[in-house]
Amino acid sequence: MKVVLHEISRREDGLIDIVVSFGNDPPKRYLTSYECSDEKGKYCGIDEELFMTLSNLAHKRFGNCIVYQIELMGIIGAFDDGEKLLELPAELGTTEFCTIRPGLFRVVWNKLRIFMRKMRILRPRIEVDQDRLPTP
Repeated sequence: MKVVLHEISRREDGLIDIVVSFGNDPPKRYLTSYECSDEKGKYCGIDEELFMTLSNLAHKRFGNCIVYQIELMGIIGAFDDGEKLLELPAELGTTEFCTIRPGLFRVVWNKLRIFMRKMRILRPRIEVDQDRLPTP
């Protein structure tokens, strides 16, 4: 299923308004915010419905839930900084902001790991902070 970004604009209250469509569904408007005032990191608040839909689609396509979110954050960050954006409408997963798109081998490996976890053959690593364990 294609994810297409149709429009991006700033509202009067400072929020960023984006229009996204999924497959053949009509485009829908979502609100986002972008904050990069802290030198240690950036924050991009995305509407929860959009975030979860992007996670599910990226998981199905790439076996990695964050591919579309990182790309959308890059697009919103560039818009917020006033940089020249790509031509819209643009399909997510094909833009210059999609830097972590896995190759064929990685997609197959991710899918295999997911399958093995569902079959309980491979168990996720659980790391325990030894300092937080209760002392006897």
